[in-house]
Amino acid sequence: MSEQQTIYDTKNIAELFQIHASTVRKYCDFLEKEGYQFHKNEYGHRGFFDDDVIVLRKLIDFKGTMALEKATKSVIAWKNGDDVSGVAIGKKQYSTEYSNLLDEFKTFQKQQHAFNQELLEQLKKQQGYIDTRLEERDQNLMIAMSQSLETQKQLAATKQKKWWKFWKQ
Repeated sequence: MSEQQTIYDTKNIAELFQIHASTVRKYCDFLEKEGYQFHKNEYGHRGFFDDDVIVLRKLIDFKGTMALEKATKSVIAWKNGDDVSGVAIGKKQYSTEYSNLLDEFKTFQKQQHAFNQELLEQLKKQQGYIDTRLEERDQNLMIAMSQSLETQKQLAATKQKKWWKFWKQ
């Protein structure tokens, strides 16, 4: 082989699948009874390559829908490329689960789109309100500035008049 492959031990596989090491050994025994071969060292300890991990994952998945013996036979048939009713059932189950997930996602997507549209409308209303209020503020500010300027002009005019001519227009 030109590529280095990682070899996992039983403990690593147990941690990966969150099962006990004894369960991994049990699954391996069932697979070996059906003819599957795992790598073993001189002490008889199993070493698991990536392909073995995939086979064990399939076994765990199939075991959720059928008995362990039938699941083991289905995995071996899957590995050999054969079509077994258990594999077909597994594919059908995954297809159904996939369809259900896809339907859920489409529903969620529609809800999210509607929610986003509602948010956009609210943002447009809010922006319109802000623009209106800014325009009103600017107009009020201009009026206040005009009045202030007029008052300053009147004060300047009164300062130029003598105090006794204040009452004259």
